[in-house]
Amino acid sequence: MERIFIQIASYRDPQCGPTIANLLARARHPERLSFGVCLQWRRNDPADAACGPLSLPDWQQQRIDQHDASDSQGVCWARSRCQQLWNGEAFTLQIDSHMRAEPDWDITLLASWQRAGHPRAVLSCYPNGFSIEPGTGTEQLDRGLLPILAAKEFDEHGILRLQGISTFPIPDGLPSAPPTGAFLSAGMLFGPSSLIEAAPYDPELYFYGEETTLAARLWTSGYELFNPDQPALYHLYKRSGGSHTTHWADHASWSKLNQRSLQRTKALLNDGANLGRYGLGRERSLAAYQQWAGVNFQARTITPQALSGRFGAGETS
Repeated sequence: MERIFIQIASYRDPQCGPTIANLLARARHPERLSFGVCLQWRRNDPADAACGPLSLPDWQQQRIDQHDASDSQGVCWARSRCQQLWNGEAFTLQIDSHMRAEPDWDITLLASWQRAGHPRAVLSCYPNGFSIEPGTGTEQLDRGLLPILAAKEFDEHGILRLQGISTFPIPDGLPSAPPTGAFLSAGMLFGPSSLIEAAPYDPELYFYGEETTLAARLWTSGYELFNPDQPALYHLYKRSGGSHTTHWADHASWSKLNQRSLQRTKALLNDGANLGRYGLGRERSLAAYQQWAGVNFQARTITPQALSGRFGAGETS
């Protein structure tokens, strides 16, 4: 089994330590896991002790890039910092800092990746949620339906928004192989670590546009996007039992960073601007990606197929 480099960008999140501990406890081969954590916390605030390095499990194969929260420039900046901690592991898993895993999740993801049947396959979805019961701390995983990623709408800024569509009943209705996709979720992304070099994270993006730009950059670089065909990871969407502060709640200047990000996203996806190492790939065109994904970034149109998570050639409407 190959080694897996797990990227986690954590902003003042008391769930980061429990997330890492859970991944280690539920992996079939924890010795083959390494972590790259961009840890953003307030060193001088005792109330935030649960967000600091002492809250993380003592794991030898863990590389931590620490920053005072006041110096943070947003999630994409933090994910870029995580990627700089990569040390040659064959596979990478990018997740959020508030996740839980199924038993043997590492074996499950690798087997799903192999069933995709492409050397540059990338698995991604908006994972099902988990909840933490207030008071008792009891955790409940949502094992109802396996979701797929689909287009949803263009927002008022012209940014494509995505949606997760609950599709396959667990366990009896699961697909036999990963369904073809065109989009990705930044909070659950698994594939060969070559994607770090092919489409490194753009630290000048903030939040909006992160997922659509990365999907286009990977696809035009020759990577194929898929939805997982088995449940492996879960996301804490409702922040009961350990809420954490968001970057934009902490930083009055976040709107300036966001505005720069919106402009950069439009330059790349509307105009095909040359952003150097943070630009589009050279193996396939942006026009071909839009045809495949069923979207048109300039016209802000989406095909019915893309709205339902089905991808291929077609006219947008």
